[in-house]
Amino acid sequence: MEIVKLSSKGQIVIPVWIRRELGLSRGDKLLIDAIGHDEVILKPIVKLSKLRGIDKLEGASEEVEKIRKEWDEEFERGKEAP
Repeated sequence: MEIVKLSSKGQIVIPVWIRRELGLSRGDKLLIDAIGHDEVILKPIVKLSKLRGIDKLEGASEEVEKIRKEWDEEFERGKEAP
């Protein structure tokens, strides 16, 4: 865990080791969610380019369906936020 500082524009810097570990780069999008009044969760949105060829992997249809379900749930939660 690391401490980051919130800028006057509401921005934070994600530490480089986390960006590398998650494969994040400039322009990537993240989902953000507040849990209660004291927790924030950031989740990277999987780029479609990273899914190229996934249909050729054994068990891929189950994995794709799992990702689709997660996206749908995140999208629905995002629509409910004020």
